[in-house]
Amino acid sequence: MTIHKKNNYKTGLILTVLLIGAIAAILNQTVLNVALPTLTAEFDVPTSTSQWLITLYMLVNGVFIPVTAFLMARFSTRQLFIAAMIIFSLGTLLCGAAPTFTALLIGRVIQAIGAGIVMPLLISVVFRLFPIEKRGAAMGIVGVAIMFAPAVGPTLSGLLITKLSWRYIFYGILPFSLAALIAAVFLLKNVSEPRKMKLDILGVITSTIGFGGILYGFSIAGEKGWGSAPVLAALAIGVIGLALFVIRQLMTENPLIDLRIFRSLEYTLSIIISFFVNGVIYSAMILLPIYLQNNRGMTALESGLFLLPGSIVMAIMSPIAGKMYDRYGMKWIGIVGSVILIASTAAYTNLAYSTGIMFMIIIYMIRSFGVTFLTMPLTTTGLNSLRPELHGHGTAMQNTLQAISGAIGTAVMTTIMTTQTKWFVTNEITKTGQENLSSKLLSNIKLDGLLHGINSSFLAATIFAGAALVSMIILAVTLDRKQKALKVESLTEKAS
Repeated sequence: MTIHKKNNYKTGLILTVLLIGAIAAILNQTVLNVALPTLTAEFDVPTSTSQWLITLYMLVNGVFIPVTAFLMARFSTRQLFIAAMIIFSLGTLLCGAAPTFTALLIGRVIQAIGAGIVMPLLISVVFRLFPIEKRGAAMGIVGVAIMFAPAVGPTLSGLLITKLSWRYIFYGILPFSLAALIAAVFLLKNVSEPRKMKLDILGVITSTIGFGGILYGFSIAGEKGWGSAPVLAALAIGVIGLALFVIRQLMTENPLIDLRIFRSLEYTLSIIISFFVNGVIYSAMILLPIYLQNNRGMTALESGLFLLPGSIVMAIMSPIAGKMYDRYGMKWIGIVGSVILIASTAAYTNLAYSTGIMFMIIIYMIRSFGVTFLTMPLTTTGLNSLRPELHGHGTAMQNTLQAISGAIGTAVMTTIMTTQTKWFVTNEITKTGQENLSSKLLSNIKLDGLLHGINSSFLAATIFAGAALVSMIILAVTLDRKQKALKVESLTEKAS
């Protein structure tokens, strides 16, 4: 790709336009979290069905994002962003006006396609605009949108549901996407020139089957059981689809995703760590509103406000963490962030009806502090290890796995919560005896079961965080060895 000279465009203006669109797109990842109980009642569907409004959004994101590497090469920055915001705005409008649950679900799919283009495009542009020594700070600014927007989503949706209607969740996002669209038409300049190339259709098909099958299997496991035929079939199809996708990418001259990116150990480790971290992050955004609303009797607005202080911490710390990354590198801030993530997640494994709300808010703020040391720094570390011509492919893969890991993390934690709740309720009913059950006692048993399920899910999330720490230590050792090797090479060159 041809990169324009720096004086041909205004860096700040380009980033501002892209960030407005990114904020609108990212809000949709979590904006429905606290709204699920309302939507379940509104459309009279089971919770397992309404959950697809979140899971399917992330799934479509995940299966569509691989195509963005091709789109970023085939179309100009301006063309691609404008198209993305048109698609996203149409989907948002459909969601707000949806007369049925099916219409709402279709609107979410359309939104996800538009959003799937925006994030890889934004990160790719940052890596074209900024030199390596300034990317941490730049990605820290991007991180404000990437982390603050989804974190503030529950607060925003809780306020709108309480004061107006769930439909205003989407009507409130629409002005952001339209503002980004209008600004792009008049202000956005191209960062790269398009070039002609063929889309790997077979790659698109196999990646869709692969990621889709795996996610679907995880999503229905809680309802149908891990050993059921539909779950095993979905997971098997997903694994086969991914295997075919990998084979196809290695054989074709124009791969959808150039798998040479995984030759970089730093990139591969950053992907693995991000997978675990994203699963932990999204699980809390699902589990905490359920606990606060069902077990503590909070409203959607109150449970949304609970998450707000953590969102503010993310907004403040993200640029600071980016500058710390530029100065100190990934090694120590990554390990510190991982330790904080483990400790703060473990603190939620023993929730009770009497657990102090202020204690939980403080823990969530500490957790948010640790997360800022992991998300954008990991993205930057992975992409910095790649050659410039592979940045588009690396960005597409990172965003694909981010979407999929969030969806799988949510599905796994929800499944654990559901299965553990069922186990607890069945156990208690058996102990009590059907003849001794009153409606009030049954209701209390179900609430106790839900609490047990939530605690079990947070325990699983803690294990995920532990896996992230182990991987982070390996990454730190790898980076340390690479730095020492570069010093030796530099000394050798000077000596010669």
